[in-house]
Amino acid sequence: MKKLDVFIAGETVDLCIPTLEFAKGSQWYSWFNNKKLTRYLDKQGLFPYTADMQVEFFNSLNQDRLTLIVSNKSEYMGVVSLSSIDMITNTCSIATIVDATVDFQSPYIVLESVALITQYAFDVLGMNRISGGNHIALSGWRRRMELLGYMVEGIKTNGFVKGREVCDGVSVACVYDNYQYLLSKRNGSLWDSKNKFEKRFKQLPKEDFTKKLNTFYSDEREKYYKTLFDLETYY
Repeated sequence: MKKLDVFIAGETVDLCIPTLEFAKGSQWYSWFNNKKLTRYLDKQGLFPYTADMQVEFFNSLNQDRLTLIVSNKSEYMGVVSLSSIDMITNTCSIATIVDATVDFQSPYIVLESVALITQYAFDVLGMNRISGGNHIALSGWRRRMELLGYMVEGIKTNGFVKGREVCDGVSVACVYDNYQYLLSKRNGSLWDSKNKFEKRFKQLPKEDFTKKLNTFYSDEREKYYKTLFDLETYY
């Protein structure tokens, strides 16, 4: 199979352009059959996914979605994408799935992938806001995303449903102003080296913001709405 062309080159990863040949003959489709990879994805992994379905997806790609294959410079590991790209509101959503068994450095490979496509979204596509969401249990990954400017915006009560599991989801977003601020601190590049990100991750606050927000939701939010729902009228 022909090697994929690199669309965005990074320090530890390349984001590559998928082809019809790759959709037909690679393991791209199999990532969505891997229970470990789809554990925290609400829609993927429920039904078998095939190479033919991957080809159909590839053929459906258009200008409202940018899908790139993640490579650790030698092997193809997964996908990172922007979807619902709106050139009027300048907004989009971000998602990724990467096989961690391919490379032990995968947490930072995925993080750099997100950094590269985020910078492309802001600088080239002109986005003002990139949103995403994940399972509330993914605190480690969410905290890594925070280092790229993705701030926690809310907790979706019972927002994750898969099989018998019903639990909360967390919405995150990176806005252009925060992105610009990070660039000013990192010499114009959102990803300024794996070594620096490893050090930043070790310096994160002990309690993450999601936990603080969840505590507020459980206390103040519940109390507020209980009072509101119990209002009585006497006229």
